[in-house]
Amino acid sequence: MKTTQLQLTLLTIMLGWIASSIGHAQSTIDATNKYAYGANTGWINFRHNTPTSPAGISVQGSFLTGFAYAANTGWINFGTTPTNGHTFSNTGSDFGVNQDGAGNLSGFAYSANTGWINFGWAVVSNPDRPRFDLVTGNFAGFAYSANTGWVNLGSGYLQTDTISRPDSDGDGIADAWERLHFLNLTAANASSDFDKDGSSDLSEYLADTNPKNLSDYLRVTFQSFAAAYTQTTMTFTSKPTRVYRLEHSPNLNHPWTNSSLGTFAPDGGTTTTRNFNFPSDSRRFFRACAQLPLQ
Repeated sequence: MKTTQLQLTLLTIMLGWIASSIGHAQSTIDATNKYAYGANTGWINFRHNTPTSPAGISVQGSFLTGFAYAANTGWINFGTTPTNGHTFSNTGSDFGVNQDGAGNLSGFAYSANTGWINFGWAVVSNPDRPRFDLVTGNFAGFAYSANTGWVNLGSGYLQTDTISRPDSDGDGIADAWERLHFLNLTAANASSDFDKDGSSDLSEYLADTNPKNLSDYLRVTFQSFAAAYTQTTMTFTSKPTRVYRLEHSPNLNHPWTNSSLGTFAPDGGTTTTRNFNFPSDSRRFFRACAQLPLQ
């Protein structure tokens, strides 16, 4: 290829991880937007300041922990740590509220004064299901208690600023994700590649692909260009549990520039398609980046 011709190269890279040191005891709920509401419970504080103990609600990568508080109901227990390290079974003492990674909630919270509060009453397609948005952190939908009725999470005053992802062995992979896929914290690390697909187990975690399936990894599957080579359409594999960026650069030694799309949620299904403009150059590189939500 002559140097005067436009040289276009696809590069798929998983980025966006910052090691999280937030422990279970620290609430992730916004200091101002911290309330749900029930007609029979009144306002429920997910990040109570008084009293200071027990801990407020912390949104984890696959479950919630901590206690909410309402003057009319007292403490509401959302769970501590699942027995298996990643998901509450909601049998016996192993109870709590799960989240599926895409922000959809299920399972049960418990209050001694109200009994069980059901977060898993609705299917994922139900618009009133309890959930939070992976981009904004805003909660929506309803939980239900037989003794108190509906609890509105979408009152406009409940938001999580972050998702906590404890990583006790410091390998860049959240403990809960490691236990889900490998049952322990020793089988995977930043350089291992269990399925030998060329994507490290750390990269599989960042993209939330299956580290035991060699055909499941983040990649660009299609790209086309407008006639002037200043606009491209890209299709890449995606997961509902991650957010994405599309970036470009004139060369691999130059800083990457985020597209005008910013950070965005993926399309439904297994792939996402976007188009964006870029400067006219003799050469331009592109990459799709998976990013942990609310990091």
